[in-house]
Amino acid sequence: MLLALGIGLAGTLAADSDADSRWSAGSPGDGYGPGPQNDRPKPGHADDPGQGAQAGSAVTPPAFVQDFAQQPGTKPQGPALSPTAGVEIAEGTDGCDHAYGGRDVCVPWEFPASVTDKCGWLKERGFKPLKIEGGRDRHALDRNGDGTACGPGD
Repeated sequence: MLLALGIGLAGTLAADSDADSRWSAGSPGDGYGPGPQNDRPKPGHADDPGQGAQAGSAVTPPAFVQDFAQQPGTKPQGPALSPTAGVEIAEGTDGCDHAYGGRDVCVPWEFPASVTDKCGWLKERGFKPLKIEGGRDRHALDRNGDGTACGPGD
């Protein structure tokens, strides 16, 4: 069994001796291993007299630049214009009826089916009297018509 393991290890080491030949030019393995192309200093590596070693590693692999975007005959596009109009979002999309108390208040678009007293339900959850925005009272929370939902007299 040890003999089979030794033969397998020797085969792996022999196969790795030409590992750099499997890499094409410009790929991550380029510039490493024995050979005349690797005898020159590499920028940003420990063997480059002008740069010195990079932090954390004695040998730093070169940057692998993806060049698929460099297509001949194409021109880069300029920046797109910023939108000038707001985005229309349908009422109730977020589950809130913002006609009560302003845009940062969330009165439910639909109350639970078991709720009979909507103002009572809101008060139990910490809501105070709410100003009706835009004159629309779809839940009929302003019974006295003073412009305040769930206020005194409602």
